Amino acid sequence: MLVPPTERKLVGAAIILLLLVSAATAVPLCAQRPTRLLVLFQQQAEAAPMQEFSDQLHLTIRAELGSPVEFFQEALDLDRFSGREQSSPLTEYFGDKYRGFTIDVVVPVGTRALRFAIDHLNEIFAGVPVVFALSAEPQLSSLELPANVTGRFAVASRFTPTVVMARGLQPDAERIVVIGGAGRADSLSVAAVVSAVAEARELVPLTVLQGMSLDALLPRLRQLPRRSIVIFANYRQDGHGHVFDPFDLVGSIAHASSAPMYTQLHNYIGEGAVGGFVTRLDEEGAQTGRLIVRVLRRRPGEEMPPLEAITNSFVVDWRQLRRWKLPEARLPQGTAVMFRELTPWQRYRTAVLLAIGVIGAELVLIGCLLVERRRRKKAQLLAEAQYQAAEETRRQVAHMGRAALVGELAATMSHELRQPLAAIRANAEAGALIVGSASPDPSEAREIFENIVADDARAVEVIESVRKLLQKDKPVVMTVDLNEICTEAVRLLHHDAVLRKATLNLVLSSTPPTVTGDPVQLRQVVLNLVLNGLEAVSRSEVRRTVAVHTESFTDSVEVRVHDSGPGIASVIEPHLFESFFSTKEGGLGLGLVIVRSIVERHGGRIRVENHPLGGAVSRVQLPPATPERSRIRSVVRPMLGKTQPSRDASVV
Repeated sequence: MLVPPTERKLVGAAIILLLLVSAATAVPLCAQRPTRLLVLFQQQAEAAPMQEFSDQLHLTIRAELGSPVEFFQEALDLDRFSGREQSSPLTEYFGDKYRGFTIDVVVPVGTRALRFAIDHLNEIFAGVPVVFALSAEPQLSSLELPANVTGRFAVASRFTPTVVMARGLQPDAERIVVIGGAGRADSLSVAAVVSAVAEARELVPLTVLQGMSLDALLPRLRQLPRRSIVIFANYRQDGHGHVFDPFDLVGSIAHASSAPMYTQLHNYIGEGAVGGFVTRLDEEGAQTGRLIVRVLRRRPGEEMPPLEAITNSFVVDWRQLRRWKLPEARLPQGTAVMFRELTPWQRYRTAVLLAIGVIGAELVLIGCLLVERRRRKKAQLLAEAQYQAAEETRRQVAHMGRAALVGELAATMSHELRQPLAAIRANAEAGALIVGSASPDPSEAREIFENIVADDARAVEVIESVRKLLQKDKPVVMTVDLNEICTEAVRLLHHDAVLRKATLNLVLSSTPPTVTGDPVQLRQVVLNLVLNGLEAVSRSEVRRTVAVHTESFTDSVEVRVHDSGPGIASVIEPHLFESFFSTKEGGLGLGLVIVRSIVERHGGRIRVENHPLGGAVSRVQLPPATPERSRIRSVVRPMLGKTQPSRDASVV
């Protein structure tokens, strides 16, 4: 398709016009440069507080300006290089470095840095706005600020609220101690504290510790009275000319002080200082950044913004309040408390809310289970009644077992009583003859009466043993010596053993094995087991021996009754503990059942089995009253010549 010549000319002209417009708009874009700021630090810029100030300054300017920004940073380090700010080489350094290089704002940090910028950089950066930060009002009063200078300064009375807060927390303070260095800035801070004390009209003595070396200052602080107020003014240089960063020293000074210490800088809180009316350097970085943005956005010919005072706030360390027992209620209103430990609600809020939800769900379930609970309670009452009836039945059965046991011991009791009664009669007749003689011998009569008393006591002991077996009282819980129980059982059954032509041996623990339980019931256990052993050996044609052993272990004590009988037949062994099963003629079949019931009620267990060396052995294990750490060796003790000791203890 052919385009008319007129139209081709119009299209060409439009293209040329478009190219010209694009070129015209591209030139400013290419020529645009970032805003440049020169930050001039009076001291070292890498110190932690200054780094905090610088970071917030950069963030605020970049966020609020909305255009590219370049930061140039210089540290004069005037404390360590005092007097250099007046030297020509330092000025020439800035002139050579920044000649022909456009700087939009100069930001001196500190009063001495501001003085250097006004006196020596005015020609290098002629007409460039100067926005200073962290300067003190007393130092500014000696400066003549040009029209292109503004900034933020600390008021002269900035220490007065700190003194007032300290006196509120320590109304009983007897002294105010001011800590400061020997440098120019240190001296100005010390003077500000002294002025604040005078302004607060405090009548307590004032002590100024200024210019001391750190080695001399720390011991002095340790000797301060507890009722003192310590105010850390500033400490950049000691009397020997050594320069420090106060942030590195404030912790050592606070912990060495024997009284609470207050400060003026927020960064020092957390290092051991209680607190004060403090300056936040991060906040100052933000406020200085906003002031710089306002300066950069001025209209041509508009005046610089007015000077601004640094705003401080009350801040304390909660841990130091507790350390010095300072009441939080006496803090000024609006005081920020740092490092406070979380309350239980704050710490466990999630867990508590979760627990409340779970408890709510459980309450719903509990409501649904109330009816079931009533039914179970009725069933439980019925079961308890049945249990009490069964318990009473068990006591009745145990009593019947003891009564049957007394019947089996009838021959023994008859023999045991016959001997002391016959001896009493013989001694009485002999005494009558001695008394009736012409010349009675008092010594013989005394011996006869002593024999009568001894035989009577022996008869009473036999009767008392039978009475204890027959008593039907409730079980008595006490500490029982199993050696005594076994000795008494063997003594009672001695005559029965003689009738069966058997030998009873005692192998007792050298240290009494004690248990907690009812002595009557435990005596019934041993008597039943020994009687079963005597019954077993009576059917043996070889040596008839029943050995009773006691032994203590770390976690138990054991009573073993080993007989030399024929052992337990395999068909009988499964039925040993069945009720009414007996191998004796006329037996009730309740002996071992009662024994097992008593043993289990004492927290123990019983086993009846064949011994590898022949015969049967009954083992009763009970928990000890006092557990022993080592196994106690067993010794063999004969029954006063009435029973024969075992010659070979290994048979058991």
